[in-house]
Amino acid sequence: MARLARGQGASVGLAAMAVLMALAGGPALADPAAVVAKLKSTPASLFDLSLARLEAEVNGDGNGNGFDAYVNFQDDEIVIFASSAHAPVTERACRGIIDTIKQLGDVNPKTGNPDEPASSYASLFSYPEIDQAKVDEAYMETVDSMLTIQVTLGTSGQGKAITCRSKLLSTDVTYTRS
Repeated sequence: MARLARGQGASVGLAAMAVLMALAGGPALADPAAVVAKLKSTPASLFDLSLARLEAEVNGDGNGNGFDAYVNFQDDEIVIFASSAHAPVTERACRGIIDTIKQLGDVNPKTGNPDEPASSYASLFSYPEIDQAKVDEAYMETVDSMLTIQVTLGTSGQGKAITCRSKLLSTDVTYTRS
């Protein structure tokens, strides 16, 4: 074997270690350009954008009102999930967050009716390139009918959490303990 010049032994040792780690399933080196290129080649839909806009709106408002929120589409519903680490685990506190989310969306929680023909949340699903009347004559109102709010307070297990749920355009609230 050829003798290694002084200082080369360390770099050869590191290279060998990197090869061994790669063969052993160690951490792979990332290619940021490949990640960005892949994500750029996958288009997001206007629905994806709308969900992101709704989440940003509700979570932004929630940060100033003592709760966190995220949005997900499941079972043909757009669900606003909210929680608070500081709110008491009571029906009143749970209902309070639901009412706040409704008010922030320009819906009267006492009547379940929006201030305008549709909530301000529905406007986040509106785009100039969509002729709403061709899609649904009551496009904005249909969006409102898809929105549900679910708030969970406390830690699940042995009745230490409460979850309340309400459609955006409703006065009804259901409560469950877990």
